[in-house]
Amino acid sequence: LKEISPAGFPSAEHLLANMATTCLAHSAATQRARCRALSFRLTLLQVLLFSVVAAAILYAFLAQAVGTQEPSDHEAFQDTVMPETMGWQSPGEGTSSRPRVGVLSLAILAAQLRASFPLRALDMALILLVLMVAKLRKADLTSKESSVEVSLQVCTFHPRSRRPSRAKRMERGEARPAVPKERRSNVVPVLPVKFNAVGFEAEVEELLPQIARTPVGDKVAENLAVAVYATIQPVIPEAKVVGFTFGNPIPSKAFGMAVPEIHIVLQASSEVLLRRLEAGCTRSCSVSFHTDSKKLQKCAIRTCTDLLLVGAGFKFRRSAFKTDEPKTCLLVPASLGFCPNSIAIEFSVNNSTPRRSLTLISRCMELEPRVEALCLLVRRWARDRGIAHAAQGHLPPYAWALLTIFFLQVGFESDACLPPVGAGFLQAPARRQAPGTQKSSAALFKEFMAFYARDFDWHFEGVSVRLGSRAPPQTTLLLKSISCDHRKEEAGPFIEDPFEVTRNLGGGMTSNGVKRLREELLRADALCSSDASLAELLQLWAPTTELEGSG
Repeated sequence: LKEISPAGFPSAEHLLANMATTCLAHSAATQRARCRALSFRLTLLQVLLFSVVAAAILYAFLAQAVGTQEPSDHEAFQDTVMPETMGWQSPGEGTSSRPRVGVLSLAILAAQLRASFPLRALDMALILLVLMVAKLRKADLTSKESSVEVSLQVCTFHPRSRRPSRAKRMERGEARPAVPKERRSNVVPVLPVKFNAVGFEAEVEELLPQIARTPVGDKVAENLAVAVYATIQPVIPEAKVVGFTFGNPIPSKAFGMAVPEIHIVLQASSEVLLRRLEAGCTRSCSVSFHTDSKKLQKCAIRTCTDLLLVGAGFKFRRSAFKTDEPKTCLLVPASLGFCPNSIAIEFSVNNSTPRRSLTLISRCMELEPRVEALCLLVRRWARDRGIAHAAQGHLPPYAWALLTIFFLQVGFESDACLPPVGAGFLQAPARRQAPGTQKSSAALFKEFMAFYARDFDWHFEGVSVRLGSRAPPQTTLLLKSISCDHRKEEAGPFIEDPFEVTRNLGGGMTSNGVKRLREELLRADALCSSDASLAELLQLWAPTTELEGSG
């Protein structure tokens, strides 16, 4: 010990005493540290226990306060509506009442807590406040959850089994037999034509002034063309709009919607239409305009029709895009002020047929004044009998005008009323009528029906006003339609366009159209031969039950 003892320790006793003192000091420090850690743990446990006891006391207090109040709407709903569904039982029905704690018990518990846990009054107040806010928040959320549960249970949807089909219910005898629907009459029924005059000749003379072109009708067409141009001009400023009139549009009824008397044509080059439609087309046209002029024409019609419906106030009636000349039929309401009554118009783009028809008829009128009257009669008869609607597989009105002119060229045994419409016809000077051809328009109308019903061979003859003679057609067009006897295919009528010799105006006819054409010609010839009235001849055509059932 003397060798290892440092200086300052004269003897081993002093060293041992110093070591013992150091160990005792270290042991006391360790013990104090352990006591402090244990005291901290106990303090945390005390706080936790105090919080639990305080929460229990607060819950009991709130339960007592709520139990003394009137039942809420939600509780009343549970008691009256859903006692079994929600498992709710009111007090006194086998359940214990809610816990009740008196004020004295609450004070004793608070005093015991204060004595057990050395907390200040401020600390207790803060703890109680936090617990109270938490409890109130939890009570609010609980009430909301219970209301949601009630609404979900009340609104539970129970899917029904799928109803069996009508055929199965008919087999079981559960369904009633279907009652056929009766056709309802129109609100404004189309009345038949009535005449004050008596006799076929007098009736024709009474009808012609009513259906002929008038200055008023031409003015209506002109105003409509101006309105159409004003509507389309912002989109296609280079376009020109022209109106054509083929009869009096004001008293037009019956099939006037199918065959309008006013045609509005927009004229513009393909380059202009292509540029304008690609720049500001209101409709999506995903076609190649550069290679297909028909698609460009149809897209232009759609675009202009949209503009007229929105900007001009017109109403859409139908479209005919499957024909050689696509067009749309629009209704001009009387409220727009163009006409006393609502009228129908045809709108097309770059359609040359209206101009060709009017040019040809006007030139023929210079040579034969009765051309206009006969064309009006034939047009009105074909329209009222439902065989002048090209979209339904019949001849267009332009073809009926060519049939009328061809009849005046070849329908007489003596000199013809009109020369061939060949080269230089439009520039040739007018000549006098041939002698012996002074017949009334009514007589010419009867001979027209007899010629095409008896004399003219629709299978082997063609209509060509350019040649002005009866001869087989220069080209053969086989219609892809079954004839009436259902055993062979036959060629339809061949009607050559004098302005475009490769175009056959009868190429769009269907088998039903050819059948109806023959039936109507035979009917008209029979009525004319029996001296029937014009009112009976112009009786409005209505589809039969068999035709309606076949679609």
